[in-house]
Amino acid sequence: MPKKQTEWTRAYNEKAYDRIALSVKKGRREQIRAHAAGNGESINGYINRLIEQDMQFTDDRGTGESV
Repeated sequence: MPKKQTEWTRAYNEKAYDRIALSVKKGRREQIRAHAAGNGESINGYINRLIEQDMQFTDDRGTGESV
């Protein structure tokens, strides 16, 4: 990616997303990654889906669709 595109992407991500650090016991990260991959997801996507399901989040438009 060209340098300017990287800068724009980083700036957008800083405005649009919050970051959460997550700690798991040694060895669990690989187990989580393998499980997520088995479902066709990344670790981030897997964790976000679980949070959305548990907390029943809806999108900002209030349509009831998952974020």
